[in-house]
Amino acid sequence: MHVGKTKSVCHLIFYVFVVTAISHCSSEDKAQAAAVNSPAAMLLDEKLKHYNLLYPDIQFINFSGGDETNEDMLALDLLLGYAPISLDYEHPAKLREDLIYVSASRILLMLESQSPSASLFRAEHAYEGAKNICVLTIDADEVAADTSKATQHLLHPVLYEQLKIPEKMRLLADEYLAFVIDHEVYHCLRSMYIGPQLMSDKELWGEYNNFLGDQGADAYALLMHYKTRKQVSAFPENIIRMRGMSLYNADPDHLTYSTLEQVIKLQTEKITRLDDKDIFNMAYRIKKKTAIDYDEYKQYLASAIEAMKRIGVNAKQVDELYEQVKDIKADPLMVRQLVSNSRHCLEQLNGM
Repeated sequence: MHVGKTKSVCHLIFYVFVVTAISHCSSEDKAQAAAVNSPAAMLLDEKLKHYNLLYPDIQFINFSGGDETNEDMLALDLLLGYAPISLDYEHPAKLREDLIYVSASRILLMLESQSPSASLFRAEHAYEGAKNICVLTIDADEVAADTSKATQHLLHPVLYEQLKIPEKMRLLADEYLAFVIDHEVYHCLRSMYIGPQLMSDKELWGEYNNFLGDQGADAYALLMHYKTRKQVSAFPENIIRMRGMSLYNADPDHLTYSTLEQVIKLQTEKITRLDDKDIFNMAYRIKKKTAIDYDEYKQYLASAIEAMKRIGVNAKQVDELYEQVKDIKADPLMVRQLVSNSRHCLEQLNGM
């Protein structure tokens, strides 16, 4: 896309709602207004306050989307100021505006669909606050207003309706919401302290990095659960089961089952003695330990597609994924393991 055209379109996205929302005088006012008095929203607010104190070089701010999406996009523009920089992706300076346009479009999509996400920007010309800004899109009540919402959030709606999930395997709302917040915050911390996704011309480079990033994010979120909970909880085993259902959701990039198993093998006492920044470093080490290289990822994806077919997943996403790896041979052993683990999680969640 031509830079001049990108700038115009980007301004259109950001300013189209100025007339109806001009009364919003600052991004901080917008963030405070979003913190309604539901238990889920209050937990989200407290978690963000904690992270803003812990990492003063980053400003963590959340937008909830839905009916407020238009106002959120205006507030985002006010927050980032003139010529912000995406810190999530390595890029040449000449493509900076293009990347901001894509990043803004992604945030808009996440807000409209009320899907959790995280984006890190450098705002050299921001009006106030830290120059590094982590933009989250978490609708706390959509994610975890209650146990039912929390439990179904990681499952396909049709699958959730079919399952008879035992009460002991359902996700408690506050535990799951904390997990989602910590997961998304990790993505910003990774971009800030480890670095952006490197440039590559590999076809599946984005998917590969998403897969790796979610391994680290889930490891961090579960480690934070162990650190912050005062009593023994069924949450670690339950979240592993939920993530183990990712192939049933036609979502192999969120299959973090093996990485989460590495976390629960650790001694809880050791985790609770660490501070939050050490937790981040530990999560990154676990991610590196379980990481696979790009070629291994392609074979994993081919194997996951074969496994999805065997467990009866018929989705458009599977066909689209197949086209990307149709020349890669699936690993028979890996396919069997993926099928076995998926069915095991399904049986447990179905009370069998």
